[in-house]
Amino acid sequence: MVPKMEEVIEGPDLNAGRSRVDKKNYRQFLLHNGLRVVIVSDTLIMGQHDMGVINDGSDSESDMSNESDQDSDGDHSFGDEEDGIRKAAAAMVVRAGSFHDPLCCQGMAHFLEHMLFMGTKKYPSENEYSSFIEKHGGSDNAFTELEYTLYHFDIAQEKLFEGIDRFAQFFISPLLREDSKGRELNAIESEFKLSQNSDDCRLQQLMCHTGKAAEEHPFGKFSWGNLRSLKEIPEKNDVNLSSELKTFYDQFYYAQNMRLVVIGAYSLDELQSQVVKKFSGVPALPREPSPLNIQLEDAVTWNETSHSPIEDFGMPLDPSLGKIYRIVPVKEKHNLTITWQLPPQRNWKSKPADYVAHLLGHEASGSLLSSLKARSWANACYAGIDSGGHENASSHALFSFNLVLSEEGVSHWVEIISLVYTYIGMVRYYCHSDKGLPSCIYDELKAVHEMAYAFADEMTPEELVEDIAEDAICSYLPPERLLDGNSLLYEFDGDAIKVSFCSS
Repeated sequence: MVPKMEEVIEGPDLNAGRSRVDKKNYRQFLLHNGLRVVIVSDTLIMGQHDMGVINDGSDSESDMSNESDQDSDGDHSFGDEEDGIRKAAAAMVVRAGSFHDPLCCQGMAHFLEHMLFMGTKKYPSENEYSSFIEKHGGSDNAFTELEYTLYHFDIAQEKLFEGIDRFAQFFISPLLREDSKGRELNAIESEFKLSQNSDDCRLQQLMCHTGKAAEEHPFGKFSWGNLRSLKEIPEKNDVNLSSELKTFYDQFYYAQNMRLVVIGAYSLDELQSQVVKKFSGVPALPREPSPLNIQLEDAVTWNETSHSPIEDFGMPLDPSLGKIYRIVPVKEKHNLTITWQLPPQRNWKSKPADYVAHLLGHEASGSLLSSLKARSWANACYAGIDSGGHENASSHALFSFNLVLSEEGVSHWVEIISLVYTYIGMVRYYCHSDKGLPSCIYDELKAVHEMAYAFADEMTPEELVEDIAEDAICSYLPPERLLDGNSLLYEFDGDAIKVSFCSS
């Protein structure tokens, strides 16, 4: 039975936020269980198959009514994937990550991510999902961030709906097999050992250890997980890992805590019909409550507001922290990184961090980098708040200024830091002056963002669904700005820059 369109609540139009070169059609809606969904009709591929290119945002089931080309699941014949046809793709993001790990089993979110691939009640064979995706020319993966976990796949167009049927079962009835635990724990251990040779990962873990203890702030938790944190320590403390795994799933894997994105060469109506059919079985609310559950108001409406308990932990680092660490890198490099902790950055309209990053990272005459280059002390610099969960979270933001030093510059690091703070002092002076920071710098940055967004390279379907899903989980971004809200600047707000970066 085909679900009725009335079973969903359609959301604000997204098509107005497309870039000028984007010809795809978008729609977002809420399922009755509270799952927010974005569907994307890939009109370019539809046109290649003479299936009715749609340019005006409307779509009709009559455009795709050739029943002879459909199988029982509503799929169409799209020819050979080897002919260069773009694949269909889907992504689900769950607002639960390493910050939500229980202290007794750190790395639990990552472990659960692995275990969901090990079979479901409807498709019980271990790795059946991945085998099906691979068999039909696709790929699948997942990753665990600090505050969310994202699952994604791409597949041949004609197998999209069979693929999302298997995908949906992750969030309805996973088996969490006891006999799969050991293999997946070993896989996590291997990932951890590989990360030990990454300078970025080593620096990140050092930052976590300089912060508050894991009991005081989730920033201090061990996000990767390994055999020690997920097997040896729980066993030593008589903790049942399987029980903790199921509890974690029951607490955080529910429809109102998820966002789904699907792209395919089908009409919006057909994509919507299939999504409603496949994902209506996801439970609306947590099967088991948790103190770290997102607190929702006006749930299952487009006026929904949310509050993450992680916000209440405050800053992860001691406000008086002023330490210098000398790190021996794995790779041969000379880097100087200066990091400041800030309140969480939710001002999506003015993006004050981008303004300051633009100033610090400028390379023109009179800039900080040009001064350092003239002294032969530095070759490049990068400034801003990274998109990773350690740097950009509900409780804080870490703004970093990274300098690639020359060998000579290493011996002048004290003078370099002095120059950096002299430059920052100039910015602070303008912040507190009667004239304030010049808006012309904002206008320059705004134009750069608009040009980059307007003519951005076309993403692959898998990249697109991942990108939209990550933006969809941002509680501060209004639904109508889902496509462009994190890419563009909308208004200059000198006071926001002053509060975030220039406070006394």
